[in-house]
Amino acid sequence: MLALLAGPGLTACSSPPPAPPRQPVVVETSVSTRYYPVRGTTTPAVFAAIDANGPVETSGQRALGLTSAEWKLNSGDVDVRAVPCVFPSLTVTLHLVVMLPRHETPDDLPADLRDRWERFVARVAAHEQRHVDIYLEGAKAMKAPLEATRTAVSCADVEKAIDAAWRAQQADIERAQAEFHAEDETRARSEREALQARLDGTRAQLEPVDAEIRRLNADLADLRRQVDAGRADLVAQHNALAGRRGALAQEYNRLVADANGLIDALNWAR
Repeated sequence: MLALLAGPGLTACSSPPPAPPRQPVVVETSVSTRYYPVRGTTTPAVFAAIDANGPVETSGQRALGLTSAEWKLNSGDVDVRAVPCVFPSLTVTLHLVVMLPRHETPDDLPADLRDRWERFVARVAAHEQRHVDIYLEGAKAMKAPLEATRTAVSCADVEKAIDAAWRAQQADIERAQAEFHAEDETRARSEREALQARLDGTRAQLEPVDAEIRRLNADLADLRRQVDAGRADLVAQHNALAGRRGALAQEYNRLVADANGLIDALNWAR
């Protein structure tokens, strides 16, 4: 038996720990956020800026926000002579870019408009975050089906299996994105329809009030002429009609304010 002793001033050398085995499939993801500028201190001006500067979808339409995905699938070297074929190491790379609106001078917005803007931006960000989540969940789900392709014998079969698994997972992700879009659009459409129904009801209330005010205006003008001509007995009737007209005017102004608020809410419900 031989023993190796370390002398004074020397230390025993140890070999570095073995590197951990490389995983057959590695998923790497990243998410970055960019912003497009929005200006304006009125609702029409804000949405004019969004329409001018917002991201463009593949369909060519302007969007409020947009999540774009860049996929890559890289494989290690494959020994085509090996039987069965040695499964290559695979790296799935997903880079997501989220585009969101950002007002350049939010402090210039009136208080009510700033509140609408903040809620609007939060809704757009939440919508795009759901797209991000679907992509990330889909990328993570790719690992198992890609690893399952190792059961193939020939390298040609391995390549076919990898391609089939890759395409199937991509299709699942796009299907999930389309389902989310349909659900979100249904929710938004329902919200807009509810607002439109309230607006229609308010406008329906405005019409008879406006007609009654116009009738009272005509009656008051006629009574005013008669009072000015000396009919003092009509003063009380004139004043009663004036009081009625004043109450209707207040109701009319309230309904107009409600209608304008609903119109503004409809403009932001996109």
